[in-house]
Amino acid sequence: MDIDIDDILAELDRDTTAVASSSGQHFPSSGPIDANSSLQHDATQTTMQNSYATDHQKHRDIIKPEEDYRRLVNHWRNERCAPELLPFPSLLMTRMLRRIQEQMEHIENISMGFLEQEVIDEEEEEDHNLSRKEMKNNALNNGKLPLLCMEAELERVKFVIRSFLRCRLHKIDKYSLYLRQIGNDGVGFVSLDTLMSKQELQYHERHSIILLKLFNNTILKHMPPELQAINDTEGSVSMIEEPNWKKFIFIYVNGPEDGNLGGDPLLELGEDGKHFYTVTIPEFDEVVELTIGSIYVMRYDIIKNLLEDNKVMLI
Repeated sequence: MDIDIDDILAELDRDTTAVASSSGQHFPSSGPIDANSSLQHDATQTTMQNSYATDHQKHRDIIKPEEDYRRLVNHWRNERCAPELLPFPSLLMTRMLRRIQEQMEHIENISMGFLEQEVIDEEEEEDHNLSRKEMKNNALNNGKLPLLCMEAELERVKFVIRSFLRCRLHKIDKYSLYLRQIGNDGVGFVSLDTLMSKQELQYHERHSIILLKLFNNTILKHMPPELQAINDTEGSVSMIEEPNWKKFIFIYVNGPEDGNLGGDPLLELGEDGKHFYTVTIPEFDEVVELTIGSIYVMRYDIIKNLLEDNKVMLI
């Protein structure tokens, strides 16, 4: 059964007229309605409908799959190169996992032959001389290559997501006491709810409990009470392992995400016409210019704020 959008709009128009009539509202009439006013009303309504459809299409096309995949790769690269645990991109991961599930269902439908009938119907319209068996064989052969390409692309995306999550779990294990201190004492400017996903928070809590029980049952209970603390930071060496903020990393200066160089207040324009950011090395009291499109080797603590604002990415 074919559904025409004009029929739906006409039905909605009739329903709206019926509601307006039953509400008892009366509008003044300046005289009989002529054909010109009716045509103007129809043109105005059509313009409003086209405007709504355009706005709805723009809203759906705000974030495309290609853009999400590019962001995923950037998050994956930054996570692997950064010494600390970066904030979890919740909305991005939700969209990517939903698209993966939809693509898996689509591939399964193709592999089980649910979409063969559509291909056969298209071939029947093009050529009536082919037999039913030949059409089915053509449909199977034509669907193999796209199916292999879709499966390869899907596995590539799943590999990036698995590597991204494994890297984050490794940092959660390594900096378990540090993250626990952030959650208990409020150390730092980022809360654990922003830093980790719901599943990662559960993993972190369970891992911390198991680790503390292991330390207590094997070592700590046999030591004097004053030596049983595992979060002592008063000595010459801190017992809490923190990320190496002084680590040297490679960065690529990509500028603002939207590409609007004039709308970024941190950007400065050099004499050569190139835009750059400025960072300060406190030990030498030296100001360094980071030109957009260039690659630098810097300490992580110097460019940390630029990384949080997505002005630079790690490579």
